[in-house]
Order: sequence, then C-alpha cells, then structure tokens
Amino acid sequence: MSHQEVMFPLNKAYQDFVELILSLSGDEFLSSMNGWSPRDVVAHLIGWNKLMIEASLSILAGKPPSYYDDAPNDYSQINSGFTAEYASHAKQELLAELRSSMESFEAFVLTLPEYKLVAHHGVRHYSGSPATVSKIIASLAGDYQNHTQQIREWLNKG
Repeated sequence: MSHQEVMFPLNKAYQDFVELILSLSGDEFLSSMNGWSPRDVVAHLIGWNKLMIEASLSILAGKPPSYYDDAPNDYSQINSGFTAEYASHAKQELLAELRSSMESFEAFVLTLPEYKLVAHHGVRHYSGSPATVSKIIASLAGDYQNHTQQIREWLNKG
C-alpha cells in the first residue's frame, strides 16, 4: 500500500473538517454542542495528530501505544488534556496549529518505508486485531469524519 493510498482518506477528511470549521461564525466555533464546542474538537484533533506519531513509533517498536490505557474511559483523560493544552479560543490560531500538526504527522508517515505502514509488529489493538500504522491513519481519518458529521448535525439542528 502506497503512502498516497494510506494518506488520501485522512487528507480528505482533514480538508473537509477544516472547510467546515472555517464556515463557522465565531459564536458557533465557541458554542457548546453536547458538552464540546467545535473549538474543543479542533484542540482534540491537534493533540491526536501529534499523539499518532508517538503511537506509530510504539507500534513500530513492537509496543502498545500509551493511549490504549485510556480506551476504557473513551479517551476522556487524554481528550481533556488536549483541550486544556491547546486552550486558545482564536479559530485561526488553532487551525494553524492543526495544520502544523497534520503536516508533521504526514511528514513522519512519508519517512516510513511503505511496507512498514501495513506491517504487523506483534502489537494487538485492545479490540484484538493487529495494530498497524495504516490502521492508526485510518482511525484518525475516521475521527475527522465523525467530528465533521457531528458538527454538521449540530448546525442543522440549530
């Protein structure tokens, strides 16, 4: 599987998410939707982009990523840390940080030989399936897609 094949869904999901966030008014960006604001979602995704580099390195080293420990809590500890760490309320500032974190993750992925994207290194996801870098990328793409859908549904209800 090529870098482009692995990264395309993530890049598309990222672009769709950013376009949606750019379309929000300042009030919408900061308004609560089911406990989180779109601002919080951006902060969450900045953190996950960065964490996925660490997680990929763990998998490549044959070790479970540290974030697996927070899975029983639906990653609430990790996510609250990210929303606190990236605390700005300025949409453009957070989007710049999101872009930077995505560029860093993509640059990291592109340094890997393609076979390492799908190789199993003996790590099992807590669901029981083999953990791979390509699955991390797909999971991150799914997170972007889910949050884009959640924000769209929230906007349509308003």
